[in-house]
Amino acid sequence: MRLTKTLYIVEKVQSDTPSGLDEFDRPVYEDVPTKTPFLGEVEPYSTRLAEQRYGVLVDVSNRVFCLPNEMIKIKSIIEYNGLYFEVTEFTAYDNHYEVLIKKVK
Repeated sequence: MRLTKTLYIVEKVQSDTPSGLDEFDRPVYEDVPTKTPFLGEVEPYSTRLAEQRYGVLVDVSNRVFCLPNEMIKIKSIIEYNGLYFEVTEFTAYDNHYEVLIKKVK
């Protein structure tokens, strides 16, 4: 399997350093988006194909093939080419994942 595209799993992680103080002089920590890269192959896909191939009824705009990755979960956010996608379904095989994603704003 050729994995030629770089995608990113976007997560919000609490910062290590405080961004300021609240009204009681306690430190305030903000959530900072972090991007974890992984390699995959992206192709256009549709809801109808997902229903026929996987037997699931989900909104889909693309399908991603990638190596097994425990960070990929339903509702995870993936960035690719400056666009954001939400994981709607994935199938875990022994050697790879097939991930169904839909474009979000």
